[in-house]
Amino acid sequence: MKKKLLFAHLFSLSLGVLIYLLFRSESLKIFSWLKIIGIDFTNTDLRKTTIVFAKFLPDWFLFSLPDGIWIFSYVCLMLYIWKSNISVQSLIWITLIPLIAIFSEIAQIFHIVNGTFDIIDLIFYTLGLFSPFIIFKNKYNLKLLKL
Repeated sequence: MKKKLLFAHLFSLSLGVLIYLLFRSESLKIFSWLKIIGIDFTNTDLRKTTIVFAKFLPDWFLFSLPDGIWIFSYVCLMLYIWKSNISVQSLIWITLIPLIAIFSEIAQIFHIVNGTFDIIDLIFYTLGLFSPFIIFKNKYNLKLLKL
């Protein structure tokens, strides 16, 4: 179980980064971070080949899916760290970042947080939060009644 969670975390984290590297604008911070360590990914043959396809990909794939994937990755990592023991304490840490993302998206409706509310973002954040629990159901120890 632990290996599956770690694999799911690393795979989904990598997939989200890959979508950014292959299809997103080179103005994103990740490209400047890579340049700092001597990697100019924007001028690689792979990037030059894939970036032309970005205009054919749906917006949800380019902009919402990576965030949902990273929420999924985070939850898998937290379940891995907490050894799949779900208590009140671990549940706070497991859901902290996903709930911040979800509530930040909702707060955009009321102009509490800068940005434009996007229902697709909200759907992917929610899927990212709950998918690990569904995929790995019956693989964790539920201890919600214990403090």
